[in-house]
Amino acid sequence: MKLDNPLVVQWEYASEERLAARNHAYRQLVEGLNAEEVAFAAVAEVSPRTVLEVGCGMGEVAERIQKDLRADVRAIDISERMVELTRERGVRAEAGDVQALAFGDGEFDCVVANWVLYHVPDVDKAVREIARVLRPGGRLVAGTLGTDHMVELWQMLGGAPTSGLSFDHDTGGAALEPHFATVDRREANGTIVFPDSAAMRAFVAATTDRSHLAANVPEVDEPFRARSAHSVFVADKKK
Repeated sequence: MKLDNPLVVQWEYASEERLAARNHAYRQLVEGLNAEEVAFAAVAEVSPRTVLEVGCGMGEVAERIQKDLRADVRAIDISERMVELTRERGVRAEAGDVQALAFGDGEFDCVVANWVLYHVPDVDKAVREIARVLRPGGRLVAGTLGTDHMVELWQMLGGAPTSGLSFDHDTGGAALEPHFATVDRREANGTIVFPDSAAMRAFVAATTDRSHLAANVPEVDEPFRARSAHSVFVADKKK
């Protein structure tokens, strides 16, 4: 199951339950660096007045940027349900495709694309569109997964490590460099600590491409630890 298959993406994000379960588990169980906080800090560094979030999901990040940074935030997602949830948070959101953005050239100070670009069929087209709507000197913040993410968990359950993503720790820089003056990769690695088998089973069952492995979760007598490997790419456009 490829994560950039439009049918897979449409199915996965038609409702929020699985995404909400994954996000809740990560936020509650991570020790060490929280990748979401690393990404938010990269946005806050430039004090943006106008921000576009592509692939906004349930709208938590867009809402936080709007409230905490007092920015004018727009958000898009291909899922009508995610757009609905984001609007409920008071953020201007609409259905849209990052590969064909319905915004003018240089309209935004910052674009946020967290854990979304590996879902896009044509990453180069998406990155070109993002660069187009950024003003000169504008910033892209794009979080993604590392190749070692949760590797201990997948190995224990008989699954393959994360690999082959079109935008990840290894491929993200090459995708961004043709379109931006500077590209910085910030590592955001920590540990996910599952307190018991039930927590581990619930997380696995909520994954997009490995939910079938939930049945393989064994009973454990002590907390189980797995690497949380994320990269946050920070790319600045030429002034």
